Amino acid sequence: MSEIFIEWDRDRLVVAEGQPSGGRAAFGFVEVLERAADPNDTLALVDGLQKLFPGKSDRKRLEATVVFPRQLVTFHRIQLPQVPDSDVPDMLKMQAAMKLTVPVESVAMDFTPLPLQAGSPTRDVLLVTVPGDQLAIVRRTLNDAGLELSEARVSGYCVAQALAANGMTHEGDGVDVVAVLRTDFVELTFLRGSTVLYSHSGSSWNAADAIERTVRSELSRARMSASEVLGEQKVRRIVLLGSPDITSQVSDQLGTRFDNAVIERVDPAVALFGGTLPASVSSASVVALAGAVCESTVNVPSIDLVNPRKAPEKRDLRRIRILLGLLAGVVVMAGGYFYRTAKVQELKDRKDLVERENAEYREAAEAGEKDLVLAEKVQHWVDRDIEWLDEIIRLKSYFPPADRMYVDNITMSPIPQNGVGSIRMEALAKSDVDINELARRLDEAGYQVRPFEPEFRSNASSPDYQVRVVMEIILPEATATSG
Repeated sequence: MSEIFIEWDRDRLVVAEGQPSGGRAAFGFVEVLERAADPNDTLALVDGLQKLFPGKSDRKRLEATVVFPRQLVTFHRIQLPQVPDSDVPDMLKMQAAMKLTVPVESVAMDFTPLPLQAGSPTRDVLLVTVPGDQLAIVRRTLNDAGLELSEARVSGYCVAQALAANGMTHEGDGVDVVAVLRTDFVELTFLRGSTVLYSHSGSSWNAADAIERTVRSELSRARMSASEVLGEQKVRRIVLLGSPDITSQVSDQLGTRFDNAVIERVDPAVALFGGTLPASVSSASVVALAGAVCESTVNVPSIDLVNPRKAPEKRDLRRIRILLGLLAGVVVMAGGYFYRTAKVQELKDRKDLVERENAEYREAAEAGEKDLVLAEKVQHWVDRDIEWLDEIIRLKSYFPPADRMYVDNITMSPIPQNGVGSIRMEALAKSDVDINELARRLDEAGYQVRPFEPEFRSNASSPDYQVRVVMEIILPEATATSG
């Protein structure tokens, strides 16, 4: 399980490092990274993530769990025949192809089963999708930052997990509506017990006296949308998750408008984090992350858009029967081979011994041949009068500043018998003007620059450096022999 959790919103990323502790989420730190106006511009996010998690190589990447808020995903209710659980994933994919308004290949999807209805000829599942290009941006950004995307969760399910981990869900008839009251948006999750039935995201308030009006309006919208998916549902309880100064602005009269539901006000800072959350962090903004941290401690159906539910592999019994038949035939025929095997075994042992001895001699000969080749190559470097480090330092003085051009790869090639050496380098520059200017300066300094052809291309990792060039530089004879 990963220890890095990121809520990936349109405007910002909430990055936390946490672990479950006694049913609650214990965060090491929580940081907010603002996103650029262009959703495809992730350079600032990569830089921010690298500063939070420095020094990680490609071979040992930290795993990160991403949580998508409701506003980035889509919910669909899919009705299926009463088929076995193993057949649901394949049948769901066919139904999704007809239900979705976009090609099914363009989205990442996962589902959770909805509660079974007694006597119903059908069964329902809740399908959740996210655009494939959105998931690709997340994966690419984390990869550029040295992290690996291990899970992609959905905030509504994470809220259910957070409540279940703290014993705040209740089984029975009716629906509980959990309202996470954030200053940037309001998110509502419909639960039956700990099972997510629907989720809704809406705008937040612009003044304290508008909090109750905003919550009432979003509840009405959410209930209307949920009824189109689930039918009429009686609201039993409305749980307001937020700081006391926000939840206190919502009166108990709100419940009378929704089936006389009971109003419960919960301060996440106390109920979910035990007062361990930094004071600078809004507790409502990390409720979903707390649920993602506690996911392994509760048995709550969840969504993972990176590792979706799949149909189990079907066993090929026909192949097993064929193998059993062949095995029976082998057993019958094996007795006839025992006598012959005993007679030829001695000859095989002798043959193996000879082959092993030959292999040892061959390895010894190959090892000696490699040593001779290496000795010959090393001899080319013995007694040379070219000081390559000095040459690199001398060349550096002719280069433009690193913010205009930098060398990506360099190869030094001496010529046998005290000839003039050469340097081959691959460089990236912002403009071909910088490359031509470098060639001119090297030519004036006595270096011989062989003809080259700049290549204009797009560099994903360094988008400012659009020109790539391979230059071969022949050292001046006077310089090469003066060392």
